[in-house]
Amino acid sequence: MDWTDNELRSTVRAYFQMLDLELREEPFVKAEFRRRLIDQELPARTEGAVEFRMQNISSVLGKLREPWIKGYKPAEHVGPSVEERLLRIIQEERTRGPTQKLLLKDICPSLEMVQGVKAVFGPISSYVLSFAGRGEPNSSSFDYQAANAAQAAVERPFIIAIGGGDQVASDADGCVVSIARLGTVFGPTRLLLQDEEEIKRLARWPVSVNLLEVWHFYGKPHLVRDLQMPDRTILGGSQDGVIRPSEKISLLWETLRNWPVTLANLPPPANFYDSGKPRRVGSKLPFISATQKEEGERVWKFQQEAERDSGLRAAAKRNNFHSHGNYTCEACKLTSSDSAMFDAHHITPLFVGKRITRVEHLLILCPTCHRRAHRSPDRLRPYSLVELRSWIDAGRK
Repeated sequence: MDWTDNELRSTVRAYFQMLDLELREEPFVKAEFRRRLIDQELPARTEGAVEFRMQNISSVLGKLREPWIKGYKPAEHVGPSVEERLLRIIQEERTRGPTQKLLLKDICPSLEMVQGVKAVFGPISSYVLSFAGRGEPNSSSFDYQAANAAQAAVERPFIIAIGGGDQVASDADGCVVSIARLGTVFGPTRLLLQDEEEIKRLARWPVSVNLLEVWHFYGKPHLVRDLQMPDRTILGGSQDGVIRPSEKISLLWETLRNWPVTLANLPPPANFYDSGKPRRVGSKLPFISATQKEEGERVWKFQQEAERDSGLRAAAKRNNFHSHGNYTCEACKLTSSDSAMFDAHHITPLFVGKRITRVEHLLILCPTCHRRAHRSPDRLRPYSLVELRSWIDAGRK
């Protein structure tokens, strides 16, 4: 008797539950999953039939260069019809998101927490909000806009980014694209970032404030078409800095507060510490000093908790597998099909207490390279990936 799509879907879901446990390095019993699947959803199937179908799923995942359950060796004789259906169902299940979305008001509960709006060329793509400098680079007025934003962020940390300006992307023009929570460190844009491509892209705006969280609005709602704003004049003056026209922003908030948002997937920021007090940096980023023992201990604990988070660790390893075709140490390039041979290391520990930790902020290292990363004289400033690779090139001396 041919398997129905519903039977295949139930089997794929059970498979992914086991795979997730395996990637989290948590114990499970395959037989218990099989029996529960037969009792609840596959009464017409035997344990042997379900086991073979699980092996078929491993085969499809293997061809996709994705991790598969080691206890279910790929069975190649899937059959073209079943393989095609399994592939479709796997892709559907992989992309199936939560039914309940976060709304703007879940992230920013009150308009009183909104500093204002700022025009951008497209959705915010890094952990900085950038501004043009004023006057000479060494003048006191050069950082004026960024300094104002950092100071205001103490009480009103959120800004709403709207597409506008001379180089705005066509699909962002006049659209609300992002909301960001500002930090309080400001200074040269190149200093606050570590992604070279992003530094080049933002070269036109030499001054920035660090961002702690960035969220994108679903569908990029247009000010007039989707949000019933009478016009786009709220953008007036927002190309230069953050503005807060009281009447217009109140109207925007009323229509926008129930709009769904999603956490942005951005490159990790530079590794530094934001104490919550406005601070200008010139050539060196702020770190916790040795005299700040209590604060340093707190941040260290935040880092340890992030690295122990089994969900983040599993997702980071899964991403690593997808990127390299096997589990791979990002420093020494050691590879293995065994995920337990690798650790998840937090790239930016000093920031972890101040922002949401994403999968992309974890680095997959072999135990040797992970231990080396934490052999830095300052445990809150582990060796970077560049430093680890230099150590390896030098013969690990």
